[in-house]
Amino acid sequence: MKLAIIGTGLYSTALTYHLQKMKDNEIYLWTENPDLVSSFENKRKFEFLSKNIKFDSNVYLSCDLEKTVLDASAIFILSSSEYFNEILKELKPLYKKNTPIFVGTKGMDLENIKFFSDITRKYLKCNSYTFFAGPTFAKDLLTNYPFSLTFAGSNNIGLKKIPRIFPDYVEIETTKDLYGLEVIAVLKNIYAIGCGILDGLKVPESIHYSYLTKAFKETNTIIKKCNGDVDTLLSFGAIGDFLMTTGSKKSRNYSYGKMIGSKAKKNEIENYKKTNTLEGLENLLKIPNFVHRLKLKNSVLELLYQIINEEKSCKELVPKISEKRDVF
Repeated sequence: MKLAIIGTGLYSTALTYHLQKMKDNEIYLWTENPDLVSSFENKRKFEFLSKNIKFDSNVYLSCDLEKTVLDASAIFILSSSEYFNEILKELKPLYKKNTPIFVGTKGMDLENIKFFSDITRKYLKCNSYTFFAGPTFAKDLLTNYPFSLTFAGSNNIGLKKIPRIFPDYVEIETTKDLYGLEVIAVLKNIYAIGCGILDGLKVPESIHYSYLTKAFKETNTIIKKCNGDVDTLLSFGAIGDFLMTTGSKKSRNYSYGKMIGSKAKKNEIENYKKTNTLEGLENLLKIPNFVHRLKLKNSVLELLYQIINEEKSCKELVPKISEKRDVF
């Protein structure tokens, strides 16, 4: 089975490490970097991923998008969200509508409350769109431990291909709730910033988990308002990914929030923003209209926006226990 993968970041290349183990798979990755192609062909490695892991002969890398997607049995889009629409434009003249699309890019048009699944299906006229997520950091995928993923499909066409694509040590669960899984994937990156802020403030753990409870309840409300299924919250791609992203020091969004809460130097924060993809921060900038359109009152999301963009005090994330008592 030919698999086309658009994107050669940490996550897509780490996932390829596992997909190559299905010997019937032929995996074609697309990049815009010709130097990366040359290096890979010579060493069979992605050195930015690991200097110790070589890829098998069933993995190919190309700068030719047409060659990458030609006659593919499935197309994976694993870019960062800021490039998602540009990739759709490049893919459109090459795409055949019966080819299932699997998307690991976490994002949506928050300002207009439009999901990547709807945007893609309308623009490419594809009849099988599957979004997937799970508690998986790229570096962790390079171990020999099993991992878990949730796949939300628009229909069974893509979902039925999963057993032929992924090794059997990957624990898979499926759902038809695209909207629920997509919105959780976006929100958890934003809430992770708040978790980092609280840890930067060095608040007690009880405060930290009260915040997480509020964020989770708010997510539940938003899922309902976006016509998703709240049961999706209990999936690997929801609660698993949510807890991992909001609680792990490996999370870039969490780390950024901790720098804010601990009052790191401005130049350190700016340098971190420049050298790391912070999808939570990118989406947070679009939150005001999202909150307004969904009629959310006193939301955690809006408070985070005010802290990051309007210089409201980080301490506002902490409940006011007593007006006479300074919790700090």
